[in-house]
Amino acid sequence: MTDDIIKSFYQKHFKEWFKKNNKFLLTILLYLLYQSNFIISVITSFGININNVPKNPRLFLFFLSDLTYVIILFIIFKKDIKKGIKDLKENFSNRAILSLNCWIIGCLLMTISSILISFLSKQSFSANEALVRQSIKVAPFYMLFTCSLVAPIFEELVFRKSLCGLIKFKWLFIFLSGLSFGLLHVIGSYNTPIDFLYVIPYGSMGCAFAYLLTKTNNIVLPILIHMLHNTLLVLSQIIGG
Repeated sequence: MTDDIIKSFYQKHFKEWFKKNNKFLLTILLYLLYQSNFIISVITSFGININNVPKNPRLFLFFLSDLTYVIILFIIFKKDIKKGIKDLKENFSNRAILSLNCWIIGCLLMTISSILISFLSKQSFSANEALVRQSIKVAPFYMLFTCSLVAPIFEELVFRKSLCGLIKFKWLFIFLSGLSFGLLHVIGSYNTPIDFLYVIPYGSMGCAFAYLLTKTNNIVLPILIHMLHNTLLVLSQIIGG
């Protein structure tokens, strides 16, 4: 009898939790597949050595892989994106000013903390930024696509929209969103423990994006500002070398 009650309670509450958070779980799964180059791995399972494919066709395969994930995300969050676009059209001036203010504050916090870390650590920038700069030299147009379109969409839907639905306390969400966002940009490329200090500048920008979402409940705004931010950074590297 007790086992039946526990089983019934578990099934009921698990189903309710899963129903409320299925987008979050699906988005996390997609993000993990994206990070692990799952589609490229499937291609190589057919005996194709991706490293032997010439540069341009190889980049085109990566482009198609990234585009597939973006399309899937747009399908999953279609209602949220349509709602966000409608809200932006109806309140353009207010939304634009608030978005730019959040971005400027995020940039200031990011810049100040980066300068302080560079002074303390004696290194000019993070390992993640060094890796991105090197990739831009090798494949500038692909990096412009993936940094300006794919990364903002994925990261905002994972670390902002999905996480916001999971964490109900505003400031806890903002903190955890920024922290996870900062760790994402450090943990995959760090060389020394000092690199973890760069969680602060990356996390500052993540918190700014999270705050923007809590103020407007419009995921389109942080996506667009994130796109603007990354596009300016990548173009500055392409143009300035």
